[in-house]
Amino acid sequence: MKGTWRTYAVAALGFAMPLLAAGQDVIETTEAAAAGLGVNVPLVGRLAGAGGTLFLSTVDVTNNAAQDTQVDFYLDGADVAHGTAISRVGSISSAGTLVAQGAGGAMRHRSNAHFDDFIGALVTAGILDSSVQTDGFLGSVLFVFNGFTKRGQGAATVRFYNEFGGGTIGQALRGHEISTGEPQTLIATLRDSRSAANGPKLYANLFINNTGLTPAGATAAGSITVRLQAIAESTGAAVGTPVDLTIGAGQTAAVSDVLHRLGAPGGEDTILVTATVTSGSAAIAGAAVQVDNTTKDGSVVDMSRGDF
Repeated sequence: MKGTWRTYAVAALGFAMPLLAAGQDVIETTEAAAAGLGVNVPLVGRLAGAGGTLFLSTVDVTNNAAQDTQVDFYLDGADVAHGTAISRVGSISSAGTLVAQGAGGAMRHRSNAHFDDFIGALVTAGILDSSVQTDGFLGSVLFVFNGFTKRGQGAATVRFYNEFGGGTIGQALRGHEISTGEPQTLIATLRDSRSAANGPKLYANLFINNTGLTPAGATAAGSITVRLQAIAESTGAAVGTPVDLTIGAGQTAAVSDVLHRLGAPGGEDTILVTATVTSGSAAIAGAAVQVDNTTKDGSVVDMSRGDF
């Protein structure tokens, strides 16, 4: 159903927050939403990469506490082929499967729900259309653990992988526990060493997520503008040409070959890149990926907060 607002609550912050904006493709839900600890995974997807690779997302969601609880998920992203915004709401059942919100019983205490291909699991559960497996998907997912208020009671991780040589090559991110004081400026150190005489030949990609929440944890349903700026490691001065990204609530923007996109000087193989919200009220999260130009293998780290 289009144009519907969906809400979730993070009880630890004391806010009820609409996650979806009008015009997004959503599924209607009627069950009570979980309210408690929120863990945001800023990047999930099914993406075609360089060299004919296909990257899938393995997601693990863990109830570390000694009590069963309802665990809801809020998926926001876009169909890569068509750019259509997609949002889905659901829960993790007592059997560790993806179900309609509030269905299937509470997630068992001290248990883990594992999904080898998270997007594929959503398709199998009838929550996402099968077309996304062909079109591709890029977005984020927020997990809310009902009644939990302490860090570590619930957790989520994602591993991105592609199959190669009979095995898999991947990189992983840990979900971020939402709290007050979330950042609107991030920073990362990135390298482009493809022209270096020695050492690995690397280039960098970035993924920036609009969390849909203000730094204080209140609703931030609209789009934001995020400015990317390159800073020369050798001088500490801004270089190149800034790039502005418009990112909807819950959406994740991908920026490939970042230093080339920002016009960083060829003589600077190491660049600091800042991502700053210049309009809109939402906080941001980000992942920086260094990709080997030969193998297309990557390593990923969270961007550091830069609002110091």
